[in-house]
Amino acid sequence: MAKYKIKNANILHDGKIKAIGEIIELDDVQAKKLAHILVPVKESANKDKTPATKTETKTKTKTKEDETKKEESENGGNE
Repeated sequence: MAKYKIKNANILHDGKIKAIGEIIELDDVQAKKLAHILVPVKESANKDKTPATKTETKTKTKTKEDETKKEESENGGNE
């Protein structure tokens, strides 16, 4: 059985509604009947490997207020 992505219509598959963009597995006969609304999904070569994870990086822009607070803390709040 091959995997297919639903491209332009919701369908009823195995008693459940499948939405546009979902991936389903179909045999060749089923896939031919629905070929006009499916896009074949290529199998990944690294099936057994865990998927890569994204690392989130946050950058903070310094403001005038941040600089003032830093100066106050360095000077002990006495200005």
